[in-house]
Amino acid sequence: MGGWKSAGVLALLCSGVAWASLPRVAAIPTDEQRQWQSLGVAPLSSGGATGMRMAATGAVEPVEFVPRRAPALEQAAPPAPAPAPILSGPLRIRGIAGDGLYWSLRAAGASPQVAAQYLAALATEIDIGAVDPSDGFDLVLGSGANLLYAGLSRAGPSALQLVRWNANGRSEWIDAANADRLAPVESGMMMPANGPITSYFGNRYHPILHFTRFHAGVDIGAGWGSPIVAAGDGQVVGAGWAGGYGREVQIAHGGGLISLYGHMSEIVAQPGSFVRRGQLIGYVGSSGLSTGPHLHFEVRQGGTPVNPLGVYFAATPVADPHLADAVKARLKALLSVGVKRG
Repeated sequence: MGGWKSAGVLALLCSGVAWASLPRVAAIPTDEQRQWQSLGVAPLSSGGATGMRMAATGAVEPVEFVPRRAPALEQAAPPAPAPAPILSGPLRIRGIAGDGLYWSLRAAGASPQVAAQYLAALATEIDIGAVDPSDGFDLVLGSGANLLYAGLSRAGPSALQLVRWNANGRSEWIDAANADRLAPVESGMMMPANGPITSYFGNRYHPILHFTRFHAGVDIGAGWGSPIVAAGDGQVVGAGWAGGYGREVQIAHGGGLISLYGHMSEIVAQPGSFVRRGQLIGYVGSSGLSTGPHLHFEVRQGGTPVNPLGVYFAATPVADPHLADAVKARLKALLSVGVKRG
């Protein structure tokens, strides 16, 4: 019996030593255990092996040269869209206003910019909202898609034939259909030069003659060489030397109204020419009977001096007799342009 006990104790000791000699399994988180189980291998920390043979086998054959792999064919880039054609000559667009003038213009081939130009041109003469669906539009475009002509045929009122007119650095719309009929204009004169008023209309003590006398205009204290512009539309009826006024320009505005600009250093306006309000006619100076650079601005009504600061006139503007003919000739040339084809 004692022998059996000794043998049992010995077997227990041997099994303990064997168990101690086995590799310990490190604690692996549950998620990581699942990953290893899904791969069918055990981690190295748990005594596992990779399972891949790293030694070369007979199936492996050495090669002396490996050709370079040809690069993958690159996908061809899509061709660039063809540039939009540049308008090099006049182009005409016509159509019916319909339920919406803007969208009818767009449908006829007008760009958003051209349609906006056309509506702005019409707005200088009529209320756009008054355009009837049966009215017909007519446009002529120049280079760069600039609107040169804006026409509107109307069932009731007279038609519009607006021609863009560029002159003296200004651009405006002129209705060729009414170029011969000039409407009365009520307006005030603009100041012909920038500067403070140094002497007003009325009696004053003359700085050179040293006695009191009537001052027929106003003096504007602008610097030498400052630009002088026409105070209103009219025709130049005088340009040259005029005694105490020095270099002087006179402009007739119709209805017996004349404006005078004195003491200039240089005259730009030509006698007999037609000028528009704001157009350059000369430069400030001190010619004639003057103590220094300034502009003497004078207005006469029927030959009698009046205060320039209180002048408002309702008169028929002086018309250039050649302007109406020139506008009509321009209109004829524009209306000869062909119609855009779809």
